Amino acid sequence: MLKSNIIGIDLAKNILQICQISKHGELISNKAVNRQKLKEILAKAKPAVVAIEGCGSSHYWGRYAEQFGHDVRIISAKKVKAFLEGHKTDANDALAVVNASLQIGLKFSKPKNEEQQSLQTLETSRLYLSRNITSLGNHIRAMLYEYGITSARGMLGLRTAVQKTLDEPTLIPACLIATLHRLWEQYLNLKDEFTTLGKAKNALVRQLKPAKYLMALEGVAEVCSGMLYSTIGDGKQFQSGRQAAAFVGVTPKQHSSGGKTIMTGIIRNGGVKELRCALYQGALSYISVLPDEPKTVKQAWLIQLRERIGVKRTCIALANKTVRTAWAMLRYETKYQQQLLVTE
Repeated sequence: MLKSNIIGIDLAKNILQICQISKHGELISNKAVNRQKLKEILAKAKPAVVAIEGCGSSHYWGRYAEQFGHDVRIISAKKVKAFLEGHKTDANDALAVVNASLQIGLKFSKPKNEEQQSLQTLETSRLYLSRNITSLGNHIRAMLYEYGITSARGMLGLRTAVQKTLDEPTLIPACLIATLHRLWEQYLNLKDEFTTLGKAKNALVRQLKPAKYLMALEGVAEVCSGMLYSTIGDGKQFQSGRQAAAFVGVTPKQHSSGGKTIMTGIIRNGGVKELRCALYQGALSYISVLPDEPKTVKQAWLIQLRERIGVKRTCIALANKTVRTAWAMLRYETKYQQQLLVTE
């Protein structure tokens, strides 16, 4: 017998499917409701396990359910898929969410608070603008290249090529001058918006005390700090730093059988890709400027590791340790203190 009822929710924009299971394992109801009705059900229901498939608005509904004492479990859509029986319907999806929430050993996520979600939204918006800038820049380069005008790498090379073309209109057909001018203005506007958004995100990171403390870690600045805080939160959903590192995707893949343990490389398609990429770049920037004479225990460890396994693997090792340390700082609300190297 279960300790409490289970409420499984298949999220949607307007009409949501809610499946309720009693603590005796009996199906109470499985029906479609609107948004207002779902809020009323969550508000009136006794504290229960609320299982939600991880998708758009899952954190919003998770925070709403937590207000009334419910135990919220956000489950990956890939894991829910394994428990789907029958045809793909909203009712079967909601029942699959309930069945997934009952599985022993299945990993769940907790809802992000508004601070974490704000940081995540700003970061995804920053990445969106970055991709648009790159895409538009490549389009302008290709447009000029079709008429024999090449540009060097980087924004300076692109700016030089565009200004040269606009100053000498005979290089491309006259009907394309206005188009090129509008595209270049749009490119510059996107660059300005990207800079403004980055400053807003950095300002928010420096205002949040947990994220500000994380900036003391090696190779961690505003970008990594904000992403670490938005991903790990208060650290209570992870039992250890290793679980947090495995969630991010900076631990080696394990394949064990018959008492033999084989550790392979990290899973490139798993974890939080954006955070792992930012941690790697931050680690590379820190390892690249290590002093010849280490001053801290970690610097000495990194220098020895770099000589033994190379720079790239050392970056992954530092990223792994950074996530574990960040989990401990967030979980126990402590500051980071570097351990100085004692020389005799």
